[in-house]
Amino acid sequence: MFEEIITRLLQGQFICEASAPSLFRQFDTESYRDEVDQYLSRINRRLSVTPNRQAYYATWKRVGPDQRAEAKRVMANIKQVLHPIVKFLALCMDCQGTDIAPSPGDRVDYPSILQRITENPHLLEQLREFSLFGKDYAASDASPAGMLSKVIGQLEKAGYLVLFNRAQEAWRFTGALDYYYEVVDFLTDHDESIQPEPEEDVSSSGRLF
Repeated sequence: MFEEIITRLLQGQFICEASAPSLFRQFDTESYRDEVDQYLSRINRRLSVTPNRQAYYATWKRVGPDQRAEAKRVMANIKQVLHPIVKFLALCMDCQGTDIAPSPGDRVDYPSILQRITENPHLLEQLREFSLFGKDYAASDASPAGMLSKVIGQLEKAGYLVLFNRAQEAWRFTGALDYYYEVVDFLTDHDESIQPEPEEDVSSSGRLF
């Protein structure tokens, strides 16, 4: 189990309750967290946790030129998915009729969301707007089901959703969402090119990778 945890961390994965519950529970004890951190420190890494302790991940211990290049790549990937996630969070909130942004572990019920979208022209238009984010979000099947499947598939690929019940077509938000809120807050404060739309501001507090 220790080897699997280290492998996932070095691959840039987040270990959380939704995506890897048995691995996540290993971090309950301080001694185990210290053991992982000590191992990572040998290769210039350290164990980090998201602000609300929803996920563990590895970061650089010391940042040099090579690490800065990697950090820029990570940031570019985050910016690429930034607005699609904001829009998907807003879509989920509108479908549920709530002002509370989703949290890691929250359920994404595909049939329920699809039903609300097909019954509401405004929600359907929101879903169609995902195609503006590029080919990764543009479904070849222009039906509501095809478009929603494409969006969920991309966010699952990016690590923000995990399928937990195939029969019910249900996903959960992963702990990566906690990290996302942290990054949104950082970018809002430090990057003028990133300004979430007022009605879709779901940022939280935190510090950048």
